[in-house]
Amino acid sequence: MSTVQSLDRAIELLRLISADHRVGVRLSHLVTASGLPQPTVHRLLRQLVEGGLVMQDADRRYRLGHFAYELGLAASSRFGLREQCAPHLERVSQETGDTAFLVVRSGADSFCLDRKSGAFPIQVLTVEIGKRRPLGIGGGGLALLSFMPEEDLPAVLARVEPHLAGYGGLTRNVLLQLIAQARGQGYAVVKDFAVPGVTSIGVPIRDRAGQVIGAISVSAITARMQPREKMVVRVMQREVDALQAARLNSAG
Repeated sequence: MSTVQSLDRAIELLRLISADHRVGVRLSHLVTASGLPQPTVHRLLRQLVEGGLVMQDADRRYRLGHFAYELGLAASSRFGLREQCAPHLERVSQETGDTAFLVVRSGADSFCLDRKSGAFPIQVLTVEIGKRRPLGIGGGGLALLSFMPEEDLPAVLARVEPHLAGYGGLTRNVLLQLIAQARGQGYAVVKDFAVPGVTSIGVPIRDRAGQVIGAISVSAITARMQPREKMVVRVMQREVDALQAARLNSAG
């Protein structure tokens, strides 16, 4: 096995472990999810444990290790999107009254960086901070998928397709229709797929070159969201525009 192939496989294991970092992941799950032979997974895990990127707890579940935490702290000083977005995300949640999320792309997944809850009595807490899901799931994940570089889309769709059935029977064809709709209107809408009875809207965040670096989404029960969709989009787009302008000014 080449060094590059081993590295790719180790990275995939890290992604799988980070997806369930709170409860940990068993070896059997990693074998099934990665599609790799058990001896290969076991060997790579041993190397990751030795390097401090992964640890095994008393229940023999694998979790991210102390060195992964140190790397995250070091990287956070360079990538400050969460801190920059925090006041804008707070305003979105307060004005809409619903739960607002900040997500970024991580390979073929979306990763939740932050979450703010509004004042409406029924809050939709579909994703925890630090949780990852396949791209295309939820408003933020669909926004990231819909507005990514066109050349990236086929490979990402091939990776997420095997996981779609677990999200309300979502299929590749339905996802393609949602992508086309998002591109046509400039924002993404997912109704009842990730969570039955819930609608999520996502708006992309772009850098100074126009590349998508993240997305803000708002989720609410469908009966509440449907008549308020345009208002929610206006609030989200206003805050995304303000965030992008602030980032541009801070970059000089």
